[in-house]
Amino acid sequence: MKVFLIIFPVLLMSRRIFGTAGIRALFGEIDARLSLVFGYSFSLLSKERFLSKMVNIGWDCRTTSKLLAYASMAGVMQGGLDVCSLGMVPYPVIAKACTAMKSPGIYITASHNPPEYNGIKGFRNNGMELLYDEQIALEQIMESVNIKGDEIGNIISPRYAKEDYILDIERDEKLNPAELKVAVDPANGTASYIGIKILNDFNINLISINSNVDGFFPGRRPEPTEENLENLSKVVRSENADLGIAWDGDADRIAVIDKNGKFVPQYVISCIIAMYLRAKKVITSVDMGNGLREAVERQGGEVIVWKLGDLHSKLLEVGADFVTEPWKIMDPKWGPFFDGIRAALLLLSAVNEWGSLSSLMAEIPVYHQKRLSLPLRKEKDYERIVRGIKEGLLGRIDLIDEMDGVKFISGSSWILIRRSGTEPKIRVYMESKDEEWIRKMVKIIEALA
Repeated sequence: MKVFLIIFPVLLMSRRIFGTAGIRALFGEIDARLSLVFGYSFSLLSKERFLSKMVNIGWDCRTTSKLLAYASMAGVMQGGLDVCSLGMVPYPVIAKACTAMKSPGIYITASHNPPEYNGIKGFRNNGMELLYDEQIALEQIMESVNIKGDEIGNIISPRYAKEDYILDIERDEKLNPAELKVAVDPANGTASYIGIKILNDFNINLISINSNVDGFFPGRRPEPTEENLENLSKVVRSENADLGIAWDGDADRIAVIDKNGKFVPQYVISCIIAMYLRAKKVITSVDMGNGLREAVERQGGEVIVWKLGDLHSKLLEVGADFVTEPWKIMDPKWGPFFDGIRAALLLLSAVNEWGSLSSLMAEIPVYHQKRLSLPLRKEKDYERIVRGIKEGLLGRIDLIDEMDGVKFISGSSWILIRRSGTEPKIRVYMESKDEEWIRKMVKIIEALA
């Protein structure tokens, strides 16, 4: 058999290509060639690390995702492994498929980023995203890869598909959601069919908006922020719904609107589900805040704080019965991955147990939070913002935490500055029991920006 050799010297890179959430960039920076090389390199890594003969591949609804997925499929097959194509599915379906089939996977997605972005994620054979050392090993393979064609895999039928995910989640004994009137907004993303079907199957009275799949996300931007959910808030109020639920483009994130049309802070959702699961050991990210710690410690548990986007590696190291970032919910007994669809059902199950969302929220410690994004045009922008915030605090700093970005802590108040791992932006997060403190920090940041 002839051996075909393709060399991509342009992929020699002086910087890491993996960010907080796999590889992510504007389409064009991520293209079919990169996806082909990723797939081929991933097949080599999978054979060595996971002793795998098959790779699951799925993609989100973006207009460029199928192109990148097919390129990754070609790369995997040229690396000699079979491809199990799941098609367009939410993030939790590809992750659950890897868990169920004990085989690694590739998912094409840019999650909550605007439609002009795309990205590539790799999954281990237990459904967990690649660990840091595995990402480094994959990058090293990609930097100097020689693509050969002496061993070709096949495309095989899915051994775990979205129908299996639906059956598994509907058999989950932890889920007993209240049969409420719920407005739901899947952002024209991948949960538009599956998420709504599952909620319907649990006899939830649904009113849906932005629920036709469209990779341009015409209804709203895919990130479920308070600003992007104004229409959902209006629907909740006008329809007298009990609450509203929103997902991002690939359904690993969830956001909630209360019956009055107000955005529920992300930490509150994490607290509610931690309470419902009676979590005793919780892993969370540096931007979560103190409310979760108080809620978990009140039920005799502990909270471990780790780097944003890397909580799965900490889970593997120390174990936990609940893992959460703002927007994201992971129950390790279900699988070592975030699942926004199941998070909605866990929230509604908690509402069923406590009687109402307002009853639950009454038990959560009250903190005020603000999340801002600033453009990162050059490295000096980041340094200037950090320096300006430090000076603005006028020495009122008890602790500086540099685990992930720079976090200035002053009593029960804190402000975190970090580079985004998915966009050229500076993220600024802050929390305080004092609303005036938040307003002062916002003014400082607006002046710096």
